[in-house]
Amino acid sequence: MTQDILDALLAGAEKPSRYIGAEVNSIHKAKPDVRFLLAFPDTYEVGMSHLGLQILYAVLNALPGVAAERCFAPWPDREQQLRLRHLPLTSLESAAPMAGFDIIGFSLQYELSYTNMLNMLEMGEIPLKSAERLNHHPLIIAGGPCAFNPAPLAAFIDAFVIGEGEEVVAEITAAIAEGKKQNIPRDALLARLAGIDGIYVPRLHGKNTVIKKRKAIDLNAWPHPVAPVVPLMQTVHDRIVLEIARGCTRGCRFCQAGMLWRPYRERNAQLIADMADQALKSTGHDEVSLLSLSSGDYSCIEPLIQNLMQKHYTERVALALPSLRVESLSETLIEEIRRTRKTSFTLAPEAGTDKMRQVINKGNTADDLLKSVDKIFAAGWKSIKLYFMIGLPHEEESDLAGIIDLGYQALRAARHRGQVTISLSTFAPKPHTPFQ
Repeated sequence: MTQDILDALLAGAEKPSRYIGAEVNSIHKAKPDVRFLLAFPDTYEVGMSHLGLQILYAVLNALPGVAAERCFAPWPDREQQLRLRHLPLTSLESAAPMAGFDIIGFSLQYELSYTNMLNMLEMGEIPLKSAERLNHHPLIIAGGPCAFNPAPLAAFIDAFVIGEGEEVVAEITAAIAEGKKQNIPRDALLARLAGIDGIYVPRLHGKNTVIKKRKAIDLNAWPHPVAPVVPLMQTVHDRIVLEIARGCTRGCRFCQAGMLWRPYRERNAQLIADMADQALKSTGHDEVSLLSLSSGDYSCIEPLIQNLMQKHYTERVALALPSLRVESLSETLIEEIRRTRKTSFTLAPEAGTDKMRQVINKGNTADDLLKSVDKIFAAGWKSIKLYFMIGLPHEEESDLAGIIDLGYQALRAARHRGQVTISLSTFAPKPHTPFQ
């Protein structure tokens, strides 16, 4: 396949920028020892907003002899283009067919992406079932939250990564590189992967085998990404994302991430500031999002925010704290964030009544929320989003009515200073949570 053919198809695509590649900070290595395709089973604008993909892209491409490239699920118009011309799905960096890689790693963030993953394999001309793949086919691995419940995909995935990926990807690529040198068959390669801590190989591990989760204990040892790939189009989260902490101490009973990514670990505040400096210079972004499951619980959050604002206020760089609990929203945080552009403020009460918040172990009250709403509007914001779930265990009609009532209370607390938006999502019980 030539690049010219793919280029010619761009004119017929709804959003050609999904398939162009060659973004700022993307990496294309010639003749690597191991070719690793990071496959995200959703569209480009969703996958490029995912921090885990950017971290693994940086970690893998920092390894000598390893080239990491990216591939995303095509939109139906692009899929039709490829199927009509009998063309395979390819990577962004080199336009290489999926089947030409040594290993393909799927990031499974939610169950509804499973069919996208299978569709990508089919479009990549790779047999769907692990047992049908031959020595020349790439190894198919999967990681992410869904890998902690591997049974539904055991027939399709060669190996699952259970846990965090920063350390284990180096061990995986080393095993693949050594196996290629020795020209060992596929089954022998899988046996080597099965010997790596945190790897589950369905064909080799028995039902009673215990697989221990991999953890990157010291986040300071992994200062990634400082030069993230800059998307060519508007993405879901079009900004720099820096992870300030991993794990959570709260224990909300519905939250899979809070259970899976324990123990709680924080990144050094000075390192975060240095990473922000480098990322701003390397990307041109004007917004930095400080990410954790509960940003307000980060022990140095106020001095960190003050330091970042002092450094970047004149550049009009905005700061975002995408996961704040209402009771952790202090006056200092509000005052610092309000110094730059005021984007919409997001809070997640999750349930409409104090009773239901106790059931899910959320721990805050309606009074906490209303005080925060007043503080936010008083500081000059014009819009607040409130996130709720419906369908929770022990929920009654009065609890659903409580969502409406709490929304109106928040609107009254706004006192005509701005807009209150309520977002509802359906509760989905997740494995390894008290509500599974």
